[in-house]
Amino acid sequence: MSEAATHQPPRLLSVDALKRSFGGRARRTILPFLPLAVILALWQYATASGKISNLVLASPTAIIAAFAGSGGEIVSNMTVTLFEALAGFVIGNSLGLVIAVVFVHSSIARRTIYPIAIAAEAVPFIAIIPVLMLWLGNGVEPKIVITSFIAYFPMLVNAMRGLRAVDSDVSELLYSLSASRAQKLMLVQLPAAIPFMFNALKLSACGTVVTALVAEWLASDRGLGYLIVLYGTRYEIPQLWAAAITAMAMSLAVYGLVVIAERRLTPWRRQSPAG
Repeated sequence: MSEAATHQPPRLLSVDALKRSFGGRARRTILPFLPLAVILALWQYATASGKISNLVLASPTAIIAAFAGSGGEIVSNMTVTLFEALAGFVIGNSLGLVIAVVFVHSSIARRTIYPIAIAAEAVPFIAIIPVLMLWLGNGVEPKIVITSFIAYFPMLVNAMRGLRAVDSDVSELLYSLSASRAQKLMLVQLPAAIPFMFNALKLSACGTVVTALVAEWLASDRGLGYLIVLYGTRYEIPQLWAAAITAMAMSLAVYGLVVIAERRLTPWRRQSPAG
């Protein structure tokens, strides 16, 4: 058989195959936005027709106008809330991880301090905000303390589970190699705990933002929580909804960043494609 006979030209995709390919991509892109579009259309109709009072729910167009008119004020206060939430997120999760490492490696500390750490989580944070304000003032400091308090407990519990989730065969291998506690921690325990720690990070990502908002509602002179209360007392409903939507978007953004970091740092958890 000659070389010309064995050589075949490359196969070109048919028009139907191209249509199916682009159609599938379009559906995957558009379909998630269809429910949102329907909700916004019904929302606009209900408020514009007077079926729902504008004192209860502002229309989407009014909220967009409020963003245009008060966007600078909303953004400046958003940075305060974001700083409080992120500072508490970092401090609380770092503290929870450090305490979890101590508890895993020290039975005395676990037996004496762990019950106190569990009991502290049962204290309603709303009840201690006035005390923190007396101690730390009316600035961002009491909000950072309370958001740290909210973030540390999920990390403590999940990190302890992860640090203990080391395979027994691996532990025996490290023991036979005379590995130190620090080597076992850095080489085996912390990598094994990464999925558990990301579970805690996702829990606290939204929790710290909500906690910062509630703390600002109770007592503050800046931040999105303060701004929402201020707009409510002035009956500026479109501005109130604009601030609330900004807070929701900020919370989702923090959660999304944690999810992206989890996918980058734990690629083995991704589901392998079928086939």
